[in-house]
Amino acid sequence: MYIVRIGAYYVHMTRDRIFSAAKVVLDREGLSGLTIRKVAARAGVSPMAMYRHFADKDALLNALVEDGLVAWEKVVRSIHAQDPMEWLNELIEAFLNFALTQPHRFDAAFFLPAPSARQYPDDFVAGRSPVVAMLMVRIDQARADGRMGNKPALEIALSLSALAQGLVSMQRANRFSDEKHFRSLFRTTLQHYIESLAEVPSRRIK
Repeated sequence: MYIVRIGAYYVHMTRDRIFSAAKVVLDREGLSGLTIRKVAARAGVSPMAMYRHFADKDALLNALVEDGLVAWEKVVRSIHAQDPMEWLNELIEAFLNFALTQPHRFDAAFFLPAPSARQYPDDFVAGRSPVVAMLMVRIDQARADGRMGNKPALEIALSLSALAQGLVSMQRANRFSDEKHFRSLFRTTLQHYIESLAEVPSRRIK
């Protein structure tokens, strides 16, 4: 029993070392530089040895995505604003800071093409995204107060996410002259969208 436990301990430690190495490679070289050989070299194991801990590269990608999502969820759970609109404003700022201060972990959470990445709409309707679930609760609260129109909460959540991730994609592609302009446009664009939800749509001309 003792030998089995020691063996399991070392298996666990090796897996943790490989995963830590993968995060370092991701941090230093981004998604394009994340390869099995580089991760194995960083962890001090052979590429074949990695497959005893991660069945394939997809398994490693799935673990990295989950790690990024857990980090993002932790950030969101630290938002304590009671007013739903204030909570949304703080969420926007938190998303922006997460993208800029933890760029590779952000990219793992939102851009990594992992097989287990959550998909719209089923995963979100089923509540498999804690952050989206929290967002929808605040949207419903704002709607109940008459401050966000009557569009479905999931639709609003997806639109906010698409806008935010799209702007970060532009920033990653160096479409902004500097970080100051990116931060300004990010905040303005998301705020304009939220404000537009409270506006009464004009009647269509027949």
